[in-house]
Amino acid sequence: MPTTVLLTGISGYVGLHCAKQLLDAGYIVRGTVRSKRKEDEARDTLQSASADTSRLSFVHLDLTSDEGWDDAIEGCGYLMHVASPFVVANPKNEQELIVPAVEGTRRALRAAHNAGVKRVVLTSSIVAMMGVKKTGTYGSEDWSDANAPDLNTYAKSKTLAEKAAWDFIAELPSDKPMGLVVINPATVFGP
Repeated sequence: MPTTVLLTGISGYVGLHCAKQLLDAGYIVRGTVRSKRKEDEARDTLQSASADTSRLSFVHLDLTSDEGWDDAIEGCGYLMHVASPFVVANPKNEQELIVPAVEGTRRALRAAHNAGVKRVVLTSSIVAMMGVKKTGTYGSEDWSDANAPDLNTYAKSKTLAEKAAWDFIAELPSDKPMGLVVINPATVFGP
């Protein structure tokens, strides 16, 4: 029997690519969306990309609300957490991006852990490592300075969300661990 994956943010650019690959690989995909319109758009896009949508379903969730998360992940073997707000220009209030990014990550991980999910894939961003650096090298031990005055809000939200994920994993009891893999979509999908 195929494994079910809860894929948050399925209607976004990265989420749609992940959904197509998961469906093509035979997984059952339960995608999260905020509205019926996003659900219809995601289904139409995947069908136009020749994805087999017979193993696709949707749940309506909000990154800023606890409602529905436990039910959404019930029976899933994996969580792929792609959802995170993105805007081109900095919002007037940075919390518009930071709260859903950080709290949504914690909420998704908590639901996954409660459901016994063993592995989570989290999409992050290179900006969580390099922040405002224009040159030099950086790697998995580097973090953007979330307090840097010239760090844009998106970079700050991705930095804080990924740090929240690693903190969550580090605080889990040793007798009930959960694996976390963090990827940077730019290295997966390219230009």
